[in-house]
Amino acid sequence: MKVLTWQEFQNNHSQEKLAATVGVFDGLHYGHQVLIDTIKLQSPALKPCIITFKENPKKILNPSSYKGSLLTLEQKLSGFQHMGIEYCVMIDFSDNFAKLSGREFLAALYIANVQFIAVGVNFQFGHNLDTNAAKVEKLSEEIGLRSCIVENVMYRGHAISSSRIRHAVLEGRLGEAAEMIGRPYQVLARRETSVIDEKAEFFLPEDDLLIPPEGQYEVFIKDNDTVQKTKVNVVHNYIALSLRMRSDNIRLAFVDKAVQQKENVVWL
Repeated sequence: MKVLTWQEFQNNHSQEKLAATVGVFDGLHYGHQVLIDTIKLQSPALKPCIITFKENPKKILNPSSYKGSLLTLEQKLSGFQHMGIEYCVMIDFSDNFAKLSGREFLAALYIANVQFIAVGVNFQFGHNLDTNAAKVEKLSEEIGLRSCIVENVMYRGHAISSSRIRHAVLEGRLGEAAEMIGRPYQVLARRETSVIDEKAEFFLPEDDLLIPPEGQYEVFIKDNDTVQKTKVNVVHNYIALSLRMRSDNIRLAFVDKAVQQKENVVWL
């Protein structure tokens, strides 16, 4: 997968014709997966391309109310590659980018050889959120892009969203989170020195990844190439485990009574 900055995408126009979708893609849940499948259906005539953000715009615009992320950037890129995306455009959400209108953004995609765009039915973007999904259809037709509006994927009567998954994780409803994501909720964590308990290993989640509330959880732990099932305790913001880890960085999949075998976990 080729990863480009927004500037590289604009300055080095692709020789490939592209089918694109746009969004934060936090969690890469079932709704995101349907969007990605939609652009992949345009292959081989058009190469699948995701346009996303280095950091969630909500974190930049409203840091005090931002609850945290479901994926690190590393995990998100790994997920895109696993799903067969060939181009990823990474936007650094700056004041200048935030001032682009929806029309200007779509025109920039057209200049960069995007010929098809898919967005969710609740999609909104552009300066002051001036463009919704219906307007994407209208503007795309005027500019010369083909477009597709993708309906929501529902779970228990409501649309799957990153916000719903965040709430599920923060409330310890990890089974529901897994059902909306399509895999166990995963956390990358790094070893931390702690005086809480000398007999336990303590790890902190990377970046601003969410972890469930305090309590004990069943997990799969990936330590280098070894995967094993165990129990961990969440204490404050730490993840505590009694096993000795070989590496300073581990991956945990919260299995929540999962029947899934460790060999079948897709690690992001």
